[in-house]
Amino acid sequence: MREEIQAKVSLNLLSVPPLIFRLVRHKVVTTTLDDTNLDITLLHFEIMHVLREEGTLHPAKIGEKLFIAKAQMTHLIDKLVELDFVKREMCADDRRTLNITLTEKGSKVLEEQDNLVINAMNANMLSLSDAELESLSSSLRNLRDILFKLQ
Repeated sequence: MREEIQAKVSLNLLSVPPLIFRLVRHKVVTTTLDDTNLDITLLHFEIMHVLREEGTLHPAKIGEKLFIAKAQMTHLIDKLVELDFVKREMCADDRRTLNITLTEKGSKVLEEQDNLVINAMNANMLSLSDAELESLSSSLRNLRDILFKLQ
């Protein structure tokens, strides 16, 4: 019995994240990107989010966290540097190594985008009842807690 449940959970764990990504991140963030007049993509915002959460990182580390190829990372970071949303800094321990840091301008843009996303999500959730919102919130907290245990 336990093996059957584990098999179902394994399949669900593979199917749920792409669904969440498509429904939430892609739909809402892409829609709000149209309102910003910025010439950047969802991946640019993902990089900026990682930098806000983690601080200064090497581009390869950012790529690992977001599953982005090294060649693509260079292009994405170049665009963010050009817009002054991030900056390259020499590593104090190894001057041959460049790390990426979110700038104040990048933080401000990210905060504005986050507010747009929250407002868009709130508009999308108007069709949910209070009970459904409570259930969704509880389910997401439970999922987060369980996923942390699986790390």
